[in-house]
Amino acid sequence: MAFNAFRNQMPEGKINTDEALVRKIKLGDEKAFQLIYEKYCRQLIHFAASYLPDISDAEEIIQNVFVELWEKREQLDPERFVKNYLYKVTVNKVYNHLKRKVVERKYLQCFDAFETNTVNEAEKKIYREELDGILRQLLEKLPEQQRNIFYLSRWEGLPNKEIADQLQISIRTVENQVYRAVKYIRENIKTDHLIIFLISELMLSNCL
Repeated sequence: MAFNAFRNQMPEGKINTDEALVRKIKLGDEKAFQLIYEKYCRQLIHFAASYLPDISDAEEIIQNVFVELWEKREQLDPERFVKNYLYKVTVNKVYNHLKRKVVERKYLQCFDAFETNTVNEAEKKIYREELDGILRQLLEKLPEQQRNIFYLSRWEGLPNKEIADQLQISIRTVENQVYRAVKYIRENIKTDHLIIFLISELMLSNCL
């Protein structure tokens, strides 16, 4: 499929939801793919360009992002936000691009900026919300006491002594249960979610 074809003018009529479009893309619908491309291409290029010295690099990366989207269309989950997926793939590709180019002086500052300030506040909110949902699903699988302790520690930000007093258990028990919960999350969180985890700036990122 010619990539330039995706730049054609969007067809008139009602715009489908992303979920509906992804379902069509999974079936090989090129028009649905074009709609997603037109909807997100420019903002992804703008995002990538904010961390790269050359706009042409950003355009090439985003082209590869959409090529990958099409090639892996059968693996897409319509119930997950395609926008989040596209940003995660873009983050990966920009990061890898900067790592390859870091030997060139002009890329050193860009790599630094990417490491310390990966996304703007609006994009961070997206990642925080998705990560929050992922972590809550994992926490549901923990024993009740361990889940409650972890919630009080990491979501409520209570000190260990206050948690121990509230639940009438020892501080050592609180420490052990938090450690076990953290270990479980680290071992069970999926690789692609680690990207969200690293750039979301949630309180959890300070302890995992």
